[in-house]
Amino acid sequence: MQIIDVVAAIIVREGRLLLAQRPATGDQPGLWEFPGGKVEPGESQPAALARELSEELAIEARVGAYVASHTREVSGRVIRLHAWRVEDFGGEPQALCHSALAWCEPQALCHSALAWCEPREAFGYALAPADIPLLEAFMSERDATPADSY
Repeated sequence: MQIIDVVAAIIVREGRLLLAQRPATGDQPGLWEFPGGKVEPGESQPAALARELSEELAIEARVGAYVASHTREVSGRVIRLHAWRVEDFGGEPQALCHSALAWCEPQALCHSALAWCEPREAFGYALAPADIPLLEAFMSERDATPADSY
């Protein structure tokens, strides 16, 4: 079975998360997700995520800490989704694709919409199933109390 590594950005600005809605065409149409994409051979996860965010959202991201991973079988393939925190980025996220890749023409629609929301509000969106455990892990990490703070 083919194994595909995919990276996702949990982009945080002023306590709010960025969600991206998948376009009407393609896999899981209309569902909301954390933006990102496939890791290319020889590419690190942070490098892949920075590249994908530049191509898909037109931002220059500085990838922060690793959050969590989730593995799912989809259409005879194993997808390993790895989430990373992004709190520092340049530019304003845009739904238009800025890639020169053949499958994604420059200025093509990569996402139908973008939304900023409080972490708990994200559960009110129709999230892609693989993104739900990543959101839960992010929220658990964010809400954790250090042992020395008692």
